[in-house]
Amino acid sequence: MAEELRVNPDALSHVGNELANHGETLLALQQSCHGAAEGAQSGWVGSSAGALSGLLDRWATVSSTHMGRFGEHSCGMHFAAAEFSETERRNTTAVAKVGEAANAATQL
Repeated sequence: MAEELRVNPDALSHVGNELANHGETLLALQQSCHGAAEGAQSGWVGSSAGALSGLLDRWATVSSTHMGRFGEHSCGMHFAAAEFSETERRNTTAVAKVGEAANAATQL
């Protein structure tokens, strides 16, 4: 038998918002750091400059991927919250119909 699953759609949606906000803050910090490192890059020469350039390119790629995952998880939480809410609404309607049918049958 499957375990019972309890979900609070409001809490799930709230966590999705918090995750999105955290991702935006992290993105701003990463962009600021990246900009500062690029600004310092002009003082580097030779192989050091090439290594820094490569590092910054890899950092930008990894940061972009990381931010994409934040967005995916945040959206996933919102979609899950909406789906759980809709499922609860459908189940409530179905139970109400059963109750109405039972009441009608007892009054015959």
